[in-house]
Amino acid sequence: MKNRIKFLTLLLVLVLTSLIVMACENDEAGGDPIEPEEVGSGDVKWDEEETEDGYMIVTNEDGETLAYSKDSDVELIQVDGYAFKDLNNNGVLDPYEDWRLEDSVRAENLASLLEVEDIAGLMLYSSHVMSVSEELEEEQISFLDVGGRAVLNAANEASTTDTVKWNNAMQAYAEGSDFGIPVMMSSDPRTGGVSSIPSNLGLASTFDQELVQDMGNLTSIEYRLLGIGTLLGPQIDLASEPRWNRVSGTFGGDPALSRDLTSSFVNGVQSTFDESGDDLGWGPQSLSAMIKHWPGDGAAEGGRESHSARGNGAVYPGGQFDTHLIPFVDGGFNLEGSTESATSVMASYSIAFGEEDDFGESVGSAFSEYKINNLLREQYGFDGVVTTDWSVLDDVEGGFLPGKPYGVSDLTKEERALKAILAGTDQFGGLDDRDVVMGAYEVGVEELDEEAMTSRFEESGARILKGYFNIGIFENSYVDLAEAEATVLSEEFQDQAYDAQLKSVVMLKNSNNTISSNDSDEKPTVYVPKIYAPFQDLIFGPEAAEWKLPVELDVLEEYYNVVTDTQAETLTGPEDEEGNPTVAVEDIVRATPEELESVDYSLAIIRDPMNLGGYHEGMGWDPENEEFIPISLQYGEYTADSEHVREESISGDITITEEASGYGVEEVEEKENRSYFGQQAQVLNYEDVNTVKYAAENTSENAPVIVAVKAQHGPMIFSEIEPYADSILMGFGGFTGSGNGVDDRALLDVVSGKSEPSALLPIQMPADMLAVEAQLEDVPRDLEVYVDSEGNSYDFTFGLDWSGVIQDDRVEKYNVPALVDPENQGNE
Repeated sequence: MKNRIKFLTLLLVLVLTSLIVMACENDEAGGDPIEPEEVGSGDVKWDEEETEDGYMIVTNEDGETLAYSKDSDVELIQVDGYAFKDLNNNGVLDPYEDWRLEDSVRAENLASLLEVEDIAGLMLYSSHVMSVSEELEEEQISFLDVGGRAVLNAANEASTTDTVKWNNAMQAYAEGSDFGIPVMMSSDPRTGGVSSIPSNLGLASTFDQELVQDMGNLTSIEYRLLGIGTLLGPQIDLASEPRWNRVSGTFGGDPALSRDLTSSFVNGVQSTFDESGDDLGWGPQSLSAMIKHWPGDGAAEGGRESHSARGNGAVYPGGQFDTHLIPFVDGGFNLEGSTESATSVMASYSIAFGEEDDFGESVGSAFSEYKINNLLREQYGFDGVVTTDWSVLDDVEGGFLPGKPYGVSDLTKEERALKAILAGTDQFGGLDDRDVVMGAYEVGVEELDEEAMTSRFEESGARILKGYFNIGIFENSYVDLAEAEATVLSEEFQDQAYDAQLKSVVMLKNSNNTISSNDSDEKPTVYVPKIYAPFQDLIFGPEAAEWKLPVELDVLEEYYNVVTDTQAETLTGPEDEEGNPTVAVEDIVRATPEELESVDYSLAIIRDPMNLGGYHEGMGWDPENEEFIPISLQYGEYTADSEHVREESISGDITITEEASGYGVEEVEEKENRSYFGQQAQVLNYEDVNTVKYAAENTSENAPVIVAVKAQHGPMIFSEIEPYADSILMGFGGFTGSGNGVDDRALLDVVSGKSEPSALLPIQMPADMLAVEAQLEDVPRDLEVYVDSEGNSYDFTFGLDWSGVIQDDRVEKYNVPALVDPENQGNE
């Protein structure tokens, strides 16, 4: 009931604002169309040729290069000697077709020409496209036929050839539509088919703005040559909560570092640079950046992730809501480069929980008038595209993936869409159905009037289309296959990415200079124990349990004479669906002490603690017993019963029931309690600790133990493994959506002394779970950190090289008190 009242209030507000900003009915943006001259007459300043890929290229003297398909209905027209594409086939040069005009003018003109149904198509953002080829699939064609143009290319493993041919086929099909609007291909950070740059947290560990900008620029060049025009990233949430499983996708837990690296990476992504490195602004090598997730999703209560409804709460017990805006406002919206600001923002799933009315209505960010219109648009002046995260209009139950209609589940899909539109949202991630958006429009017309709703749709249309004009795909949306095949994954780009990978590895411990410079070509004999990967029943399919090497054997053998373990011949795990026994944790035959006598050292490559639950299933929940449990950053048993564990959660869904009373029927609100007090964590890879212990206890005293941690999620507690390790290295990334994990060869190059480590911790490593429970989810860098046996604190900016603790300009710049909101700090 409350949602519907607020919903109607927003509708009335929209009427007033729309009347103020509405243009006259017949006044098309950008001026009148221009009558063209005869093609080829007068002083011709262009020429045309057919490419090997079958599309036409038109080169204008000192002007834009055009491309079009011979199979579409596009014709060329000539004005002032230059060539233009007559995309709507009306025989004149409309402002939106005139590449000499400003992008905003062209976008506004086209939006004014479109029917509401056309704009509704632009407001769709496709579900994940998992396969690509030159032959378009029926679903892809259907999406284009309803005006859908924003397409999420999730086919990470597709070849460059297949990806380019698919892009060109999609563009040729779209070009034949009424207004010739091209397809805006987009992608999350890719984990295949492009050069393997570090994850965001890996980049953050370099503390190197120039390197980060270079990696952004490398990304834009390769992605554009795959036809991709928008990066769904970077993820710039402030990682203030160490248990949150998306920390590795961020630029870390410090507001200043995150601000600076956001600015550098987005500038590298959006700007095109010449051979001298000068910033040319928007150009053919530019990607639009969709920074995410506004207004920051890192203050997750108890670390629970908002992809699950049980983790839909962002909480601010330390009063630091505004601190989480710093990477956006002072970073993404304040670029040093020519493009000035990120073009797009993806809204977070989560509801901001605070005192009553602190953060407006208790709804997910895409539906929040306070977060989008009031804060983002009015206070901070952002007039770019706001896109929802995927599936916010869907119901929580019933689909392949659970929907995230947080705070608006009592509304219909169409009402949810309208609420988001009125709140300032422009596009709907994962929505393929134009009827939903048109249904929202029709509901709005009933509650308001047609003029107000049409004006609001045109506003979104202009915002969306401006991004298309920014990167030049109205002129040329096609990709030269030969250039793509020669450039994507080129040796030069892979070398640049690999150098960044080397610079992302942090050395935390190095007793007795176990790791030092080594130019020898002689292979040492090294024990590399196998690790246990437990069974997981995840949404995208089960993952079978197995004992496996943490790095492929052929890669290890490039560096070492390898000694390892063997899996038992007789398996003792539970039977699978076919009645065969599966792999149990006991089904390992470790290398014997005798076999280990001759090793030069042991290399235990392990993962950070993996808690029960996946990306969409949600960590911090026990589905078997249907109760909340703690997320642990240690491998061993942990029961959450300290004084720091909340017995009443801050976040929680509100249930309204009707109860009879002496005054009739009353509505009673009851808030869900998500406390996990007294519960025990369920860590799946606890055997990793035993792997380290076995290596330490069964090798010679002269054979040191090196531990290399592949941290998929983020921080961890080192007290269980540090006493057994002579050296410790750490690399970041690899969790779903966070991009690439640390490169295996880069990790081994550092272990082997081929490359000196130079990275610093971009996040804190907690002393223990008491410290984790004591910190506040929204406050950056407030952990008591782990101190090792060498006396080193695993704090923000700590790292070792071959000479010892690193003390350089990076440490001096960032090892200062964290930027926080002092007026609210410590409020609970």
